[in-house]
Amino acid sequence: MNADISIIISTFNRAQSLYQTLKSLGEVKVPDRCRAEVIVVDNASTDATATVAQSARLENMQNVYLFEPRKGKSNALNSGLAAARGETLVFIDDDILPSEDWLQEIMDCFDKTHCDALVGKVKLAPDLERSWMGKLEKNYLAITDFESGEPIHWVGANAAFLRPCLRRVRQFDPELGSGALGNAEDTLFGQQLVEAGFKMIHAARAVVIHEPDKSRLTHRAWLHAARLRARSQAYVCHHWRHFEIKGAALKWLWFLTKLKIRSILRPPLPPGAEGCPRWEWSYVHGMTFYRHYCIERRRPRNYAMHGLEKLNPAGQAPVVPTPRIAAVRPPQTSNGTREGLLELCRYRDVFHDRVP
Repeated sequence: MNADISIIISTFNRAQSLYQTLKSLGEVKVPDRCRAEVIVVDNASTDATATVAQSARLENMQNVYLFEPRKGKSNALNSGLAAARGETLVFIDDDILPSEDWLQEIMDCFDKTHCDALVGKVKLAPDLERSWMGKLEKNYLAITDFESGEPIHWVGANAAFLRPCLRRVRQFDPELGSGALGNAEDTLFGQQLVEAGFKMIHAARAVVIHEPDKSRLTHRAWLHAARLRARSQAYVCHHWRHFEIKGAALKWLWFLTKLKIRSILRPPLPPGAEGCPRWEWSYVHGMTFYRHYCIERRRPRNYAMHGLEKLNPAGQAPVVPTPRIAAVRPPQTSNGTREGLLELCRYRDVFHDRVP
């Protein structure tokens, strides 16, 4: 079956949340005269992901399962791109619940604005809202707030682009994203789309709900996220933006010293506490950023300034179409549920960026 819309989901050890995402996708209305497919790319999961993905019953779209053994979210996304047959390529995460009219709003936005790429609205699940959350914390959880005047950037939790974009920006950088440096694979891809001259807008009516595991709210997880973001930003600054930062090693030591001193003066948060003081986040981020920048600047740059493709493609694995496995639907029990599926979904939802 050919498809007009390909929805690509990269997943790793999140069987339970993936089940909820696929269940929610099954309730999404596919626009009239459109055919849709959802491509679940399993990035070498060790839990019940394969069973959940292949046994999902989606009456409104074709369900395709791919296995990508190379670690890294970008590798999984690139495999999804290689296998996708739609002219409109849509991306969501494996802990996202789209609204019923989500796809219709995406297609309407493309039709009415004649844009090449868009990023939808991401809301946080109400039970995860906290009074201490500001723009920084919500940005970390992929919550978009572009209506406030914040610059539009591509957020892979709810985004889409048209196939012609791939003629200029061909793939996600395998050195970025979960399983590699940490994140920013979607941010860099979006920046490259804009650099290539494509029009990107915010589709405020294309709404999804983000339901991350509560472990992502802990103090330990926030600091881990600060390190991942800093490493990814240092990579982009050196390789893509061609920043020259003088005294990076001294700045690294300066942030390390401030962190040590203030950690002595301030009592540590109790184990399992939620949130993270802004000063601690910024110090850990700054220290990690300059340290990793010192590492990256020893390497030849991977891109020309604001380049669209890597300069050394021979040093990375090519994007090869992955064998497509249409989902197999198991026998139905008398009450209409799949045997054993709920048991499989009792696996604990694992935080994608594992906290060390």
